[in-house]
Amino acid sequence: MRVVVAPDKFKGTLSAREAAEAMALAVRDRWPGAQVEVVPIADGGDGTLDALGGANRDDEVTGPLGAPVRAPWRLDAERAVIESAAASGLVLAGGAALNDPWAATSRGVGELLALALDAGAPRIIVGMGGSAMTDGGRGALEALGDRVPFEPGRVVVLTDTTAAFGDAARVFAPQKGADAAMVRRLSARLETDADEWAARFGRDVRRVPRTGAAGGLSGALCAAGAELVDGAAAVADALGLETAIAGADLVVTGEGAFDETSLSGKGPGHVLALAAAHGVPAAVVAGVIHPDVAGEGVVSLVDAVGVERARNEPAAAVRIATAAMLERWGDGIPS
Repeated sequence: MRVVVAPDKFKGTLSAREAAEAMALAVRDRWPGAQVEVVPIADGGDGTLDALGGANRDDEVTGPLGAPVRAPWRLDAERAVIESAAASGLVLAGGAALNDPWAATSRGVGELLALALDAGAPRIIVGMGGSAMTDGGRGALEALGDRVPFEPGRVVVLTDTTAAFGDAARVFAPQKGADAAMVRRLSARLETDADEWAARFGRDVRRVPRTGAAGGLSGALCAAGAELVDGAAAVADALGLETAIAGADLVVTGEGAFDETSLSGKGPGHVLALAAAHGVPAAVVAGVIHPDVAGEGVVSLVDAVGVERARNEPAAAVRIATAAMLERWGDGIPS
């Protein structure tokens, strides 16, 4: 029997790899003879760097609120991998409560891109997600200087949303500490940014899908010649996930909070879609489950062990919740 374990991160508690190892332990406990393939996934947000090989570089760049930060990234003979969250992340700003939604900048991401370009990286993967800013990518483009526009195919941007540039403030800025008045100010500024990028690069990104990621950073990079792609699908392709799932008897995925958005652009949703396409049974283990996506094949850590243990012992909680899921199936895999 072959089991593929492919969760995303449990944000704030476990990395995707840590969650996957805990799930794999439960599978091996239940079926000692099973072949278990561990494939931690990501969708372009934080965790993408780890999924695509991990960091081997660490450079000082401008943080989201202007103070310098050390940002890990990857550079090898084939590609560079950059996470926006590592340079301009909301966590680096102290969370929504301490963030300055108006001043937060993408400059650090642009500085990492400049380093990758100057190093001669033939292909640069830039993950969006977990960002503090809604600056329309202005900070990044300022840092890039005359390195834009990009050569065709050189820069690929991974997103987990189809939101357009003009909607970036309305959809995401409240998560970054913006009140209603600030959302209106940011939206107006994005309109100005869109006009400028259209005049400079010849492309109006206002209504282009996926250009609203990372506070419009994806839109600025798109205007400058980057390719925008589905982050979950791109990471899965790079990891050979579909091939692994096609030969599996069971797939286990999950993340910290599983809801309707998980099924449209997020990593676990992509895993479930691949499993369904190949007729492979799949289970979801998550920290919390929204009622709209609850079902027989879904189990939450909170239901399995309670809120306190889920928060304080997340790896043990994932193992217990996975075991509870497998127990429902007896000694075999459901058809």
